[in-house]
Amino acid sequence: MNSKLLGFTPNQAINFFAGSDDMARLYGGLTHSGQQVTRAGQASIWTVGKTGGFGAAAKTAGLWRGAGIVGSAGATAFSVANIATMDHAKEWEKSKAGYLANYAEVGFNASLTAAMVAPNPVTIGLAVGTGIVYGGLKVVEHWDDITKGADKAADWVGDKASDIGNNIADGAKKLGSALNPFD
Repeated sequence: MNSKLLGFTPNQAINFFAGSDDMARLYGGLTHSGQQVTRAGQASIWTVGKTGGFGAAAKTAGLWRGAGIVGSAGATAFSVANIATMDHAKEWEKSKAGYLANYAEVGFNASLTAAMVAPNPVTIGLAVGTGIVYGGLKVVEHWDDITKGADKAADWVGDKASDIGNNIADGAKKLGSALNPFD
C-alpha cells in the first residue's frame, strides 16, 4: 500500500526532513571506524558531495541538518566579522572574559559547522570542547548578572514557599475549627 499525504509518502517526508539513508549508503563510503555508512546521520556530507555531487549531499543532509549547516556557517561568519570590526583595546578593558569569549565563539561556531558537515569523534569533540570554553567565558563575563538573578530567584521561591506554608496553616486552622464541636 502506497499511502500518500499531500502527495508524499511517509518515507519521502522523512527523507526530506532528516536526510536520505539511501543516498548515504550509496555515496557515504566508510565511517571513521571503517564501517560502511548506513544512515544519513553517519555520513560525511563532504564525502557524499565529493562522490555524488551537491544534489546527493543535499539529499543526504536533509532539511534540518542542511539548515543547521547553513545557520552555523552564517554564525561563524558573523562572529569573525564581529572580531574584525571591534575596537580590541576597548573590548579588552571592558571585559577580558567577554573579549576572549568572542574568539571562543568563533571556534565554537566553526567546530559545530565541521561536526555537522563531517561528524566524527574529532569534530564532535572539538564542538563540545569549544562549547564548554565559550560557555564558561560567558558565565565569567556575566557572573554579576547571574548572581543577582539567582538571588532574585531564591527570594521569589522563598516568598512563594512562605505564602504556601501560611495558606496551609490557615486552611488547617479553619478545618480544625470546623471539625471541633466545642468551637
